[in-house]
Amino acid sequence: MRIHFTVTDLARTRLAPAPSPLAVTTLSACRLRHGPGDAPGLDLWRRTVEAARAPAAPDRAGGPVTAARPGAFPPLGGLAATAPSHPVPRLLRPHTALPTLDEELERLLATPRAELRADLGYVASRRPLPRWARALADGRPAALRRLADAVRAYHEVAVAPYWRELHAAIGAELTRRARQLQEGGIELVLDTLHPAMRWRPPYLELSSPNEDVYHLGGRGLVLAPGAFTAYLPCDPGDDRPTLHYAAVPHPPLDTLTGPHHHLAALLGHSRAAVLEAVAEGCSTSQLARRVGLSPASASEHATVLRSAGLVETHRRGRAAHHTLTPLGAELLLHSASGRTPEPVGRTPARDRS
Repeated sequence: MRIHFTVTDLARTRLAPAPSPLAVTTLSACRLRHGPGDAPGLDLWRRTVEAARAPAAPDRAGGPVTAARPGAFPPLGGLAATAPSHPVPRLLRPHTALPTLDEELERLLATPRAELRADLGYVASRRPLPRWARALADGRPAALRRLADAVRAYHEVAVAPYWRELHAAIGAELTRRARQLQEGGIELVLDTLHPAMRWRPPYLELSSPNEDVYHLGGRGLVLAPGAFTAYLPCDPGDDRPTLHYAAVPHPPLDTLTGPHHHLAALLGHSRAAVLEAVAEGCSTSQLARRVGLSPASASEHATVLRSAGLVETHRRGRAAHHTLTPLGAELLLHSASGRTPEPVGRTPARDRS
């Protein structure tokens, strides 16, 4: 595929200011469906997600979502691309990021009906969509809520446990590109964007089964570093064409096999991430942002950890502030060292002679 730039397009090409939690979640779902043959890090992430997914699907009447695998619940599985050349609805890959997934899902729920029709109409012209997508295109609130619930359930297993590291890695990429933009201009950025992309003025050539030429037509291009996989602009009706390129091919390996791996096995990835984030002391809203969960989910996990004696919560005005208890700090410390803490009151085995 080739993306054609005019002089105006080059002048209007810019970096996305921050990563979108929703876009990263959607593209991870697409990557999960692309099949085996991944690099070791991505394969480990895939197996971790598959092992952690909930076993049951929601009822047909639209009950609560309990499945995390994208293929297990139609609104996410049916819209996630099953091939690299398939378009993904714009409502699932926003080009303007908001700080949290919850905020982006609230924006999704408020998508005007005309935008939904145009968005899903284009996708349907390029690949088959399931019949239930008609309700989504009609802007029915229940259909939009089911989609938002499916995204949230999948995100909690596939992205939230790794969001802090992914966010930091993507932020570092944006900083590097901003410096590069100052030193060498946009053409230097385009020329070094990704090994599978090559800048040959006036085209950015991308390795893709799609051999089309995409004309920006003076709209410019948003360069959005992301994770898991790339998404190439293809919708001619998009007012802000966005190239989501895989700056981070998979979550950093130390988040999958690192110092808190055993703690995650004990508590679950999300709860282990919450316990680690609470170590710095934080409010519920800060906790939600740090671990990539909704405030409600973050509060629920903090409540479970508080019941287990690992976290304590104090009110500061209208906000709840969470900190570790001595037991929670000891558990986190021993997890980081790779040791299992000795039960209280028991003499270590090496001293029992």
